[in-house]
Amino acid sequence: MLSGNKAPKKAEILLKIKHTQEERYRIEIENGNSNNHVEISGFKLDNRLTIINVYNNPSSSLELLKETLLEVKDYIDESENILILGDFNHELKLGSLLESFMLQSFHTRLFSPRESTTNARTVIDGVFGRIDDYNIEVFIYESYSSHHKPLVIRVMNYKIIHFKIL
Repeated sequence: MLSGNKAPKKAEILLKIKHTQEERYRIEIENGNSNNHVEISGFKLDNRLTIINVYNNPSSSLELLKETLLEVKDYIDESENILILGDFNHELKLGSLLESFMLQSFHTRLFSPRESTTNARTVIDGVFGRIDDYNIEVFIYESYSSHHKPLVIRVMNYKIIHFKIL
């Protein structure tokens, strides 16, 4: 559980859904303390797609992030479609340790472009996925109100917008 006087910064998801969707379950995981924490939330749409949103505090280690992400495995089936997206606060350069972990642990690949996702020209926000028979498109949008640039993800009939709240 988080403690301290400051509210943590969070990553948010907006969904634009063209059809009525049934939400099967919610995932809420917090790990660490106010200075070193990871927050994960998620849900499943229509028994077809699980969406996991990650916020990793900039002070958190890669080990804490990996440990917390592994808790997600209790909520998903190895064969289901999944998107894991968010503010990972670890560089997603080609061959990064985080990308290798995501491939090995979740059999996902990076769908987001390896372009700057912040005004500081870092690539710390990303979209990993394991999606069969879906058309997926991820692009970076410009934001004038946040240090982070929104990631827009289009999956078949879903449109998912990920953005960072200051």
